[in-house]
Amino acid sequence: MKKTYRMQRGLISFLFIGIFLFIWFFFYKLYPLIIAKISIVQFPYIEPNIFLFPVFLMAGGLFIGWSIRNKLWIGLFFAINYYLMVKRIRRHIKDARFEDEREFDNRLVKLPKIKITFDNNKLRTSGKVLIENSIKFDKKLEDMRIDSSLKGYVSERKYLSNDRDWYIYEFYSIDSQIQLEFKARSDFIKWANNTTDAYSLRLDERTTVPFHHFGLVGQTGSGKSFFIQMLIEQVNAKKPKHELFIIDPKRTDVYQIAKRLVGDKRAADKTNAIQLIKRFHERMRERQDELQSFFVSNPNKTYKDADLPVLILLIDEFGALRESWKTLAKKERDEIDSILSNVAFMGRQLGCILWIATQQMNAQTMPTAIREQLVLKIALGDSDEQTYRTLFASAVDIPPVQFSAGQGVYSYPVLASVDKPRLLVVPFCSFLNENT
Repeated sequence: MKKTYRMQRGLISFLFIGIFLFIWFFFYKLYPLIIAKISIVQFPYIEPNIFLFPVFLMAGGLFIGWSIRNKLWIGLFFAINYYLMVKRIRRHIKDARFEDEREFDNRLVKLPKIKITFDNNKLRTSGKVLIENSIKFDKKLEDMRIDSSLKGYVSERKYLSNDRDWYIYEFYSIDSQIQLEFKARSDFIKWANNTTDAYSLRLDERTTVPFHHFGLVGQTGSGKSFFIQMLIEQVNAKKPKHELFIIDPKRTDVYQIAKRLVGDKRAADKTNAIQLIKRFHERMRERQDELQSFFVSNPNKTYKDADLPVLILLIDEFGALRESWKTLAKKERDEIDSILSNVAFMGRQLGCILWIATQQMNAQTMPTAIREQLVLKIALGDSDEQTYRTLFASAVDIPPVQFSAGQGVYSYPVLASVDKPRLLVVPFCSFLNENT
């Protein structure tokens, strides 16, 4: 069986420990019997416990080395879990025949260094595996999938560290993807506030993002309407009081929650929707004038630095709404697209945010100029390949997972790239059934 250098050092250490224990046993038990039986020769007395000193020295060295490698100072259970994870990864890499070397006529395997960091050392629901890079291992590490070596965890993306010295594999616990349920609004808001401030939103257990333009795709039964209502509840609970402008051409649950929370800043039919879009655009112009003097004296700042509330234009069922605009004159359709594009291009710094939700996404349902400005992209439930490619990227890699309601993928700079979206499991807010 192939051995690693660490295994060889361990075997040699335990061999010496065994030898010294045998010598100690000999002088502690057998040597006195020999002296007692043989009286002709005068044997010198030898202190047996002296042979325990190298045993304690080597055992202590092994324990200290193990403790440092596995971060025992964090806790015994953590150290054991860390040790087992690293051991399993090393075994899988060894079995993959990363490298063979001959030394002292024994076949040895030299493995790269492995480190594990958890986002939360107590919960250990997500983290990173760092594997040392080298010229010999670079190509193999680039192609390697470590999911099978992470018992109870799934690796969702990999990349090189900034210094190119480590390959980093992000992982999450399978148990952490169990959908949460909130039966009371107060519990949900408390959960959201644990990781957010006045200008950010919590999407699931692992993900918190700042207010930004975003596109949401989800077919019937994907949990899209519940997710939108969840976001509205978060926005409504923030301080300062952010403004929501909501359009729902199907007059579904989103429209009903809009009636309760935003008053006349809502619309359903295409005529009122156009008026509300223009109203929002005018509000954005007012915001621009309002911030003009602030930007002059505070360059490279945003509306947040001025402590202003966010203005959000939420359009649900955008595909259906845009379809209804086909009966309008081309000049009017172009004007609406121009307004929405202007909001998408100019609104971020002003705090004028565009949220667009639709069942499917393609070039006909979403203008490219608008789609490219949707920094946060979310797809809930199962969608067709064209929708994924249009929303994210042409070479998008969707995890081979069957998504249920409230599950999907998302991309956001730094957190998840458009070609490798990250898994999203939004909570189920059952209290919304009582409010709608």
